[in-house]
Amino acid sequence: MASPAEQEKGMQIFLDVFRRADKNDDNALSLDEFKSFFADGVLNVEELEKLFHDIDTHNTNNIDTGELCTYFSQHLGPFRGIFAALEDLSLSISNAMQVTAKDYPNGSFYEKFATRFLLKEVLSQLQALQHPVDTASDHMEQDALKDRPETSQVELVESGPSTTAGWVRRRARQQQYATQTSLPYEGISGLVAQVDRLQALVDELQHKVKIDPVDEEIVQENDDNTVVLVCRKLSVDDSKDKAFRSSLRTYVEALANVDGCLNISVRSFNGTNQFVLYEIFDSNETWKSHMCSGISKTFQHNNIDCLERPETLTTMNIPGKWLEVK
Repeated sequence: MASPAEQEKGMQIFLDVFRRADKNDDNALSLDEFKSFFADGVLNVEELEKLFHDIDTHNTNNIDTGELCTYFSQHLGPFRGIFAALEDLSLSISNAMQVTAKDYPNGSFYEKFATRFLLKEVLSQLQALQHPVDTASDHMEQDALKDRPETSQVELVESGPSTTAGWVRRRARQQQYATQTSLPYEGISGLVAQVDRLQALVDELQHKVKIDPVDEEIVQENDDNTVVLVCRKLSVDDSKDKAFRSSLRTYVEALANVDGCLNISVRSFNGTNQFVLYEIFDSNETWKSHMCSGISKTFQHNNIDCLERPETLTTMNIPGKWLEVK
């Protein structure tokens, strides 16, 4: 059962902090996990160990979610309202991302304009909030480092080459965190990262290649203004994944330079060993010539030992004008 502190408004942020600190996912923070995650370049080893045991009120040599939330709940002070608001704001931004991704492609010209404007304004407002927070945090870290010997500080090994505590390390951790979770909870920086991704999504929707066939197109019987779409489905042996990816990378890089190959795209499906290659050639002759080339034969030969079963290959001729960028 969740502790009273865990149920407080804003504590979802610290539950997420706990999840990220719990590297082995055993629902308990060991001393090593605690030191690795909470080392800030200011506290030394002894101070981090004392803090760990202060938080571990159950004296189990592990910290659970209730203990972590209780500790930070006692120290929120004027930040209590901020963390409650951040929890709501993060949820609102996540919902906006989902709705925008679904509705934006079908919006009218002016509806899309309004969406882009609102998105940029949200980003601008968040960035305006981030600046004073960054300034205050940098000042407090610099002040905390005064008169402390460099050797007493616990280094952030995951932060990169920097050995100096402060804003460099904080930003390194934020950048690393952006690759770990889809729901950032590290304050304003995490929310700005969400909006950045939403902005990138809108940009992609706005500028992507559109396949836009007309309802009915009357052409001459001998009209050959088509391109060849090739779909190749491959099931890879799990033990050969690394070898297959190396072969696939070599093949894609080589095919990108082949005359007549208009595009190549690779898709893999999360949690499976399935890959799909989409290749587009300017004519059937070009595609057939490619299949007989050394590039294609080498790729097929390398795949013999990497695939669970023979690949499935299908082709389709589609109007070339469908690929026009609009």
